[in-house]
Amino acid sequence: MLLSVAGLISASHVMAQESDEKVVEGRMHTIIYKTGGTKVEGYLQNSFSLPGYGFSRSYFIPSAMDTVMIVKPQNKPFERSIKVRNCEIDSMMTWLDKTPEDKQKWEPQTADFAYGGKNPDVENHPSMLLVLFEGKHVKGYLSHHILYGFRYLFKIDDMPYAKVFLSEEHKFNERRRKTLLDTFYMYPKLEDYIKQLKKEDVEEDPFFIIRKLDEILSAQESLK
Repeated sequence: MLLSVAGLISASHVMAQESDEKVVEGRMHTIIYKTGGTKVEGYLQNSFSLPGYGFSRSYFIPSAMDTVMIVKPQNKPFERSIKVRNCEIDSMMTWLDKTPEDKQKWEPQTADFAYGGKNPDVENHPSMLLVLFEGKHVKGYLSHHILYGFRYLFKIDDMPYAKVFLSEEHKFNERRRKTLLDTFYMYPKLEDYIKQLKKEDVEEDPFFIIRKLDEILSAQESLK
């Protein structure tokens, strides 16, 4: 009888371990680091698998119009989801259970989703932006907006909000070159790079211009 009970306890322990290690499909395992120093871990409910166009692979990505992140606690189906407002988030890490080594970092930033240097279209709340480039002075992001689609954005240290500069859905052409010149009009040293920019450069690295801008700003800093 004792052996039988021990066997049941052992089997229950193994099942509990297997439950803890269950791979969740179709949701991003998430840790949200809040500005107050606490964190929330679970599975992001308001992120959806969206195919990349041209430059990137598929992404599980929340909409730029979302004002909160909704997280269901890990492997606890009967617990209520937790809502964390974007303005309460310092940063966020996500990954798929099948590839835990491939972690993605997110930051909340207000963002201008309009092209060029005029008529900005800035959201009135922070959007969670996927960090894809971190330079010394410039960061590059990817976001998905329900109206504009995939957008690549950048933010320099002293900018009040992130700014779109390229889109995955739109092919690089002379019209896009003009909007890039309009976007970076404050940085004349970048003008020659934009004028010589080729479609192949953009397809290989959508942050090509951002990298050049970071190099220019770093060189200027070293001369001070």
